[in-house]
Amino acid sequence: MKLNKNGWSTTEMIVLSLGLLLALLVSVYFIVKLYGSFDNAVSNRQYVDLEIKLETAAHDYIKDNNVEVNGQLKLSYDTLKEKEYIDSLNDKNGKNCSGYVLVTKVDGINNYAGFISCQDYQTRNY
Repeated sequence: MKLNKNGWSTTEMIVLSLGLLLALLVSVYFIVKLYGSFDNAVSNRQYVDLEIKLETAAHDYIKDNNVEVNGQLKLSYDTLKEKEYIDSLNDKNGKNCSGYVLVTKVDGINNYAGFISCQDYQTRNY
């Protein structure tokens, strides 16, 4: 009896499976390399939250005091703390951070950008 050779043999299936496994391992390697350490991203999130906290305090200060922004205005953390719009600016280790908010008026809308400087982190272009 003559067999029809239109199907896959065990050898072909093993070679194909090994090729797919190799491609999977290479893709996992590059994904991990691309995104780096996930712990680093989680710890930086805390600093982003501090920047947002500072921006929110500056927004409330400008709104409550009817401050008119012409061009740019720089509000320091010390000013916001003195006026009681923010209580503290501490990192996860409890160390004090300093900072400021740069308020820029563009097309009649105030844009807020918070900048902080802590012992282990500093906002780009601080």
